[in-house]
Amino acid sequence: MSNLYIIGNGFDMAHKLDTSYWSFRKFLEENHPEFLSGFESLYNIKTLDDTEPWYTKEAQERWNNKIYDELWSEFENTMGYPDTTGMLDSSTSVLDDMDLDGGNIGILDTMNQYWRDEFGFIDKLQMYVKEWIENVNTDNIKPIRKSLIDANDDLYLSFNYTDTLENVYKIDDVVHIHGGVEKVTDIAPVMGHCNQNEIFRHRNWAKEADEEFDEGETSIQNAIADYLEEIYKDTKSFIYDNMHFFKNLDKVDAVIIIGWSAGEVDLPYLKTVKEHIHNKTKWYAYWYDDKALKSLQDAFAKLQITGNYEVKYLQSDEFWNDVQI
Repeated sequence: MSNLYIIGNGFDMAHKLDTSYWSFRKFLEENHPEFLSGFESLYNIKTLDDTEPWYTKEAQERWNNKIYDELWSEFENTMGYPDTTGMLDSSTSVLDDMDLDGGNIGILDTMNQYWRDEFGFIDKLQMYVKEWIENVNTDNIKPIRKSLIDANDDLYLSFNYTDTLENVYKIDDVVHIHGGVEKVTDIAPVMGHCNQNEIFRHRNWAKEADEEFDEGETSIQNAIADYLEEIYKDTKSFIYDNMHFFKNLDKVDAVIIIGWSAGEVDLPYLKTVKEHIHNKTKWYAYWYDDKALKSLQDAFAKLQITGNYEVKYLQSDEFWNDVQI
């Protein structure tokens, strides 16, 4: 029997590795605070001023909980929806401050430079993701699912950047679909959203503005699209680059999902897996909490896995207790 394991961040966190999105934010706050401030401002998040007389630890905790819910709890799903209204408002103010006696013509270069200054910092995001994850050390981590040790006859699709499977479980061949640490892949970690429709929308608005000879609006819309493209995760290219892996799934008898809740950004991968397994393959989806369970159920229903395959949803404790499926 050959299994395909789909591994998500909950796998690492079960091993007490601090690899959450919030951990990444704390890393940025400690090491690159200017980047963090600029990034969060694009999502209408302003840092609390701890010099103000009203500032308290309780106020900071409430603020942390608020921005966790609004941005960082599902970071890659929400980062594709910046505060474009605020971006447009601020850029309109810049245009209003310019001398536009000749109309919005002849200002394109000036506005483009303005946007490079405003959004240029975002090209450092992936570099900081790599810097953060390279500091996650798995050397002292102990395996907690004994049957996974040296289980090299199975296939592994990991959405994690770490070397937990390789270093802790001695798995030789793991596909890190979004890159990872240098120990396991030469592909740098990639973090991003999948909101391609929003990119197309602003590109179309830029095109319409260009046809109206409105250089200011053209620059604004293109700048927002450029920003979204910079943090876009191109799932199609990742799938294409790893098609040799997916084409070998026809011999898989069971798909086992652990620590992964099949968020919107990852649905293309789940769809590709479905397209390459045989119709008798069984699915075992381990869930950590009700939110993860609902996400998995919604994804399976959307891709019509439910109803066409035998599917079992199991609480994740059963996986770590080595309960046989």
